[in-house]
Amino acid sequence: MPHAAVVGAGIAGLAAAYELERAGWHVDVFEATERAGGRVKTVEKGPYVVDVGAFAIAARYPVYTALARSLGVQPQETSPYVAVFHDGRLHELRLDKLAASGLKTTLLSWPAKLRMARLGASILTAKLRGRLVYEDLRAADPLDDESGASYVRRLAGEEADRLFADPMMRVLTFAKSKDVSRIEVMSGLINAMAGKLTALPGGQETLITALVASLRSLRLNTVVQQVTEGPNGVDVSFAGIDGRPDSSTYDACVVTCPLPISAALCEQNDNLGRLAKEVEFGSVVSVVIGTTVRPSTPAFLILLPTEDDDQVATVYLEHNKLPGRAPDGHGLFVVHWDMGSAPDWINKSDGELVARALEITTSIFPEVRDTVDVSFVQRWPVALPRTRTGAFRAISEFTGVLDPNSRVQFAGDWLSQTGQNTAVSWAQKAARNVIDRHREAVRS
Repeated sequence: MPHAAVVGAGIAGLAAAYELERAGWHVDVFEATERAGGRVKTVEKGPYVVDVGAFAIAARYPVYTALARSLGVQPQETSPYVAVFHDGRLHELRLDKLAASGLKTTLLSWPAKLRMARLGASILTAKLRGRLVYEDLRAADPLDDESGASYVRRLAGEEADRLFADPMMRVLTFAKSKDVSRIEVMSGLINAMAGKLTALPGGQETLITALVASLRSLRLNTVVQQVTEGPNGVDVSFAGIDGRPDSSTYDACVVTCPLPISAALCEQNDNLGRLAKEVEFGSVVSVVIGTTVRPSTPAFLILLPTEDDDQVATVYLEHNKLPGRAPDGHGLFVVHWDMGSAPDWINKSDGELVARALEITTSIFPEVRDTVDVSFVQRWPVALPRTRTGAFRAISEFTGVLDPNSRVQFAGDWLSQTGQNTAVSWAQKAARNVIDRHREAVRS
């Protein structure tokens, strides 16, 4: 039986291990923390069930959805409503009727709405030409030439950027439109036009639980220190919870950690080191608030333009996402900071963070003031890549020279546009490369 190591027990690592074990491999999965799942995390606090990491599943997540269904996990559609909070009021939109609700909304002026058609035509043209393949954006290299804000303002004007593209990017990337490549705007709008989002009834971590149950070897609290490919295998050096150094040699290894950690583990891969210098990772801070009063809006997601709040990026209404997340009549909110402001807030006290989260929540929904019965903070020091202009080109250069015959393969959501589908897609690709290489070696 061939033997593989998987470094990292986030969704990418677990999906890679699942694929390898189905092919008859023995797999050791190493995880530095006390839990599997990475940034997919569901927390239960009393009667509340809340996703504090990955929030939902886009319609363009076919690989993720297929994996979930193969494990008996069935995604369900969320509420179709979102809202933009601007000038002290909510402007509601329906994802499943985006064009119609976009025409009716008072958020944008009619000249801005008409200019949005130019933006849509540009994105549709790129899609039809095969430039926007979600899991592998190498074909999008020519589009990685300006920021999202520059792109939208050039085609649709300043108003469309301020009140549409910027708040959309702050939801999808926790970054302002001026701080991301236009590829993020193009792909994000395609996701929005797909018309629906789904989520897992028991929380996004339901899939993690199913994947862990399928494993034979998961080593939690085990810190991998180095991964080195040699002529006869891959040496993995690690230390367990007692701190004692140890090592094992494997037929292959799949490294699925965030980019800066992967680069530190695999020092012999110069291309990976160069990519880590090009693509910076940012932090994210989230605050969960449960209330004994539920606002009347059907929206499950509140978008915030930078001009309305330059620190907080978005507010999720978990009680509207799927049934069973909060008791009847109660509200459940997740407030996420913008990556630009998160470094200034991540080390503040829980009390300061909760107070700031309540400030924005009660400004949107005054009726929940003085009704809080649950609150807690989630900090993600290494959360998401900052996909500024040029980042996708750097990622494409790296993925373009990846060797499918190497004993060390890489997977993670930093290898294309960030998301659970990207993580699963690259995990399956990495596992199949390992399987195919070994099969050919046995034959020869």
